[in-house]
Amino acid sequence: MSIQLSCLTVAGQDAATFLQGQITADVHHLTSLYPEKKNQGLAAICNRQGRVMVLFWMVKADDETFHLLLPRDLAETIEKHLKIFIFRSKVTLQLEEPTAEELAQLPEGLSIPWITAENSEAYVPQMLSLDLLGAISFKKGCYTGQEIVARMQYLGKHKRRLALITAEEEGDLSCNATITNQSGKEAGTVVYHQGHQAFAVVRLEEIEDAPLKINATITIDKIWHDEEEADQ
Repeated sequence: MSIQLSCLTVAGQDAATFLQGQITADVHHLTSLYPEKKNQGLAAICNRQGRVMVLFWMVKADDETFHLLLPRDLAETIEKHLKIFIFRSKVTLQLEEPTAEELAQLPEGLSIPWITAENSEAYVPQMLSLDLLGAISFKKGCYTGQEIVARMQYLGKHKRRLALITAEEEGDLSCNATITNQSGKEAGTVVYHQGHQAFAVVRLEEIEDAPLKINATITIDKIWHDEEEADQ
């Protein structure tokens, strides 16, 4: 599954303030797992229930211009969603094809657990380990869904986290494919796949009941979680 992206440019005198009230990251302190990526980072837009509508890579061109690289099949939906909140803000939204220069800003390889129209609003940010991927600021002000995201963070341990998996059969991987343990119990769900690898949301309590499988056995290459969560 090769992701097709669009570029939603948010610009204007109030662009930073506007985005600050809509996205999980802090536009003034963009961070990511890639320190060489200056003024860039991963972020999400949530609905009022704190569920991730879209995940995107944001590039800050200047103090009044931000480029959001996001899945094409969600681009118009997100544009319409953001327009609702503009009111009298001095902000413009422009949706277009990303340039080669903009695409070159993306981290290389399978590095972003893209959310598409098939699984938009299915996960809260912590299920996608966005708190560990530098995509959430818990110090900035409010944004849509912030109260629920913050409450989940301060409640403590999370039962589901993001994992990078490898499947023996590429054909086993599809968005929303169910991962099971050896007893046939649901252990996770595929979020986004590319070749034989995929990002999945897995139940931490099922990790020890290996091997996990979809149709054939899968391998868990990495899980983004806190050490104490693995011991729950």
